[in-house]
Amino acid sequence: MSIERILENIMHTDNHIRYATIFDLEGNEIKTSIRKDTTPFLDEKSTKDTLRYSANAWKTRRTFEPNIGKGQYVLAVYEKLRRLTMPVGDQYLLMVTWGPDGGTSDIIERIGNMFSGDYTKDW
Repeated sequence: MSIERILENIMHTDNHIRYATIFDLEGNEIKTSIRKDTTPFLDEKSTKDTLRYSANAWKTRRTFEPNIGKGQYVLAVYEKLRRLTMPVGDQYLLMVTWGPDGGTSDIIERIGNMFSGDYTKDW
């Protein structure tokens, strides 16, 4: 599945999703999708900093994989949004944000189903 198609599917998962981006393990943006009429909370520099921080944090977590297994996702909860970071294969990460009014568990489950390989699950 192409990166564009992945992001399109994610954006259609839930109307509360504001932003989805795929980035590499150095924090370099590969492709981003932003919901129409969404005003970003962060400027471009802060967004790039966030991607680098998330990539570095993920790489740090990977050092513990031999003991606790591979990371599935990380959820950060802020007053204004929820931010999910999860791996896409071994070389990329996905970051998705949505507002506090979104159905967090439903969004996480649907996005997880997209990558589980079980296409009978709803996504």
